[in-house]
Amino acid sequence: MNKKRNIAISVIVVFLLAIIIELVRSDFVFHLNKNTNVDLLSPTNSLFLQMDPAVFERGEKENYLIIYDSSNENFIQIKDNFVSVLKYIKVNVDFMDVHEIRHINDQYDCIVLLMEDLGKLQVVEELMAYVFDGGNVFFGFRLAPTSSFNQIYRKIGILEYDDFIDVTGIKLHKNLLIKGTGFSGSDEILISNSSLSLRLEKESISYAESTEGVQLLWQKAYGQGHIMYFNGTMLQDKINRGIILGALSFLNEDFIYPVINTKVTFIDDFPAPIPEGSSEKITKDYNRTIKQFFQDIWWPDMLRIAARNNILYTGVVIGTYDDNTQEISEDLIALQNNTLFYYSRELLSNHGEIGIHGYNHQPFFFGELHEDSRYKPWPDRKAIEKSLVTLHDFIKTGFKDYTFRVYVPPSNILYPEGREALAESATDIKIISSLYVVGHDLDSYEQEFEVADDGMIEFPRLTSGYTLTQEKEWLMMNGVTLHGTFSHFIHPDDILDGNRNDDKDWHMLSKEYTEFHEIVYEKYSWLRSMTASQGANALIQYTVFDPKYQKTETSLTIYSNYFYESMYFILRTGKTIGKLENCEVKEIDEDIYLVKVEQPYAKINYR
Repeated sequence: MNKKRNIAISVIVVFLLAIIIELVRSDFVFHLNKNTNVDLLSPTNSLFLQMDPAVFERGEKENYLIIYDSSNENFIQIKDNFVSVLKYIKVNVDFMDVHEIRHINDQYDCIVLLMEDLGKLQVVEELMAYVFDGGNVFFGFRLAPTSSFNQIYRKIGILEYDDFIDVTGIKLHKNLLIKGTGFSGSDEILISNSSLSLRLEKESISYAESTEGVQLLWQKAYGQGHIMYFNGTMLQDKINRGIILGALSFLNEDFIYPVINTKVTFIDDFPAPIPEGSSEKITKDYNRTIKQFFQDIWWPDMLRIAARNNILYTGVVIGTYDDNTQEISEDLIALQNNTLFYYSRELLSNHGEIGIHGYNHQPFFFGELHEDSRYKPWPDRKAIEKSLVTLHDFIKTGFKDYTFRVYVPPSNILYPEGREALAESATDIKIISSLYVVGHDLDSYEQEFEVADDGMIEFPRLTSGYTLTQEKEWLMMNGVTLHGTFSHFIHPDDILDGNRNDDKDWHMLSKEYTEFHEIVYEKYSWLRSMTASQGANALIQYTVFDPKYQKTETSLTIYSNYFYESMYFILRTGKTIGKLENCEVKEIDEDIYLVKVEQPYAKINYR
């Protein structure tokens, strides 16, 4: 009797387990899901506190002047790059054409010169007198050896010089970039310069040189002031903005600037339809189908790496890889509902975020691209909007309380008509994440870290891939130094493409991906790990607030207008940190500190 009862109980237990498993696999569990996303801040929100104007005016902003040669397109480009850096750090910046300068205003804290022929500047003697009396000058482009150059080359730290030569790569002798001391990048890093072959005076402080040993950046005291000189031509490139900021920070005592302070990692094309069948390499290494490999091996490894290195993933969904842009059907997405919902739930249960990559992998444009484009245009803007809404509404069936805010354009291509459709679609998308640097791919959508005029939040990605190369490390260090941001993305299907993975198996790729994030975590453990929406909120806070400073020999006071919750700054100082008021200070590199400000008024006293 007991035996029959035990069998019956076992049958019932198995039956109940089967029901539970089927419920978990079905849509039922998703309709019960109460996951929600963070609320986005509004830049006009009354939560941003305004200081009493009388108190705020106790502080000051530093004033910069850029003198550039507008007759050369290269100098217009490099001027724009410098202006972008100075606007990010929220200082006052003026710029004037070299032909218009008749007088040097000694009220500027720093003057930047961007030209090749110093003879075009009619006030060279006055400029040098400005430095001698305590001013700072940054020559951001190497000068040609003209008669005007001959008059000052010893004053700017050069002992002797020869002809122009082409040089490659860079070696950093100091921490121009945070945690960059000792970095050595060969020609693989895609850095090249036209430089003067020269020798420095012994009083000059060298910060960087080329792979060949040619001096690229140095500082020289002149009277009461200082000169920073860049012996090259590369500072017009966006990837080198951190170097511009690093050089400026060595020129100014107690140099402080605000940062976003965030670490965001995207997984593009995830969740997405996973190919049926097998891969020879995956079968050989893991004895699994492609779907089994991603569920049993790849995803657990990704979670393990995230847990060890403080990573939160933002995945962006693809509904289907069907390239039909004429007929939009929810049925095609529904075929993948188990995959999409399973990994979406996994992302949320591991504190990640779900965003949108597209109904399919066709970028948003209508009309024609170049002849060799592999993409198909959309019929019109209504079709683009319909594709967005179709995917958005479908994944809402599984996560009805969730707000899908972030959009990553397929292949990072987003034309103006597609962007307009995105902004006006009946979705909750408010964040666009494409590329910070597009390189030679002119079709890609290039971004700054900003809130656009139409209210869309531009939050670009800086680096990509499973493997840390010299070029990616350079981009990473420049991004962290200027923005206090690490923004990275990967593609799951790189594993299936021998060209994209350099014929490496997952064992090797996972090892390299682990090492990549271990380096990031070791160097920049202070970065706040966030989802895209959380990072967007940090960007909004950074964009809205307005800082001023009061500097003395013994203290630094920070006044923050439009303050919300807490703000972050990078401080470079050779002084010893003493008593703190309304802030926390953490050393993150030699003479470099992360400052967390907890009230609109904060003060750092020096010992």
